[in-house]
Parts: sequence; C-alpha cells; structure tokens
Amino acid sequence: MKKVLITLASMVGIIAVRMILSVAFSEQVAKVFTSVSISFLFFYLILTICSFRKGQAKSVN
Repeated sequence: MKKVLITLASMVGIIAVRMILSVAFSEQVAKVFTSVSISFLFFYLILTICSFRKGQAKSVN
C-alpha cells in the first residue's frame, strides 16, 4: 500500500512540474519531461516489486 501512495504522490508531482514547464518553456519540453519521468517511474515500480517478491520468497525458504 505504501508503494501505491508513493506512486500517486509522484504522479501528482509530475503533473505539477509539467504545468510549470509548459508555462515557463513550451509544451514540447513538458511533454518530453512527462514521457521520461513516467517511464522512469514505471520501471522503478516494476523493479521494486520484483525485488520485494525475491526478498519475500527467500524469507519463506
């Protein structure tokens, strides 16, 4: 549950930064930032879940 809340907070932060970037620079800069940051967040979440399950499987054995 904690990971889901961290992910939601990260998404809110990404949206806020995107709004600031689109006003300060351009929509293209904001779009690139959003694409990169969401991709990073997605892969980070997958790797975190996989490592958590590995640790859980080792503790069972």
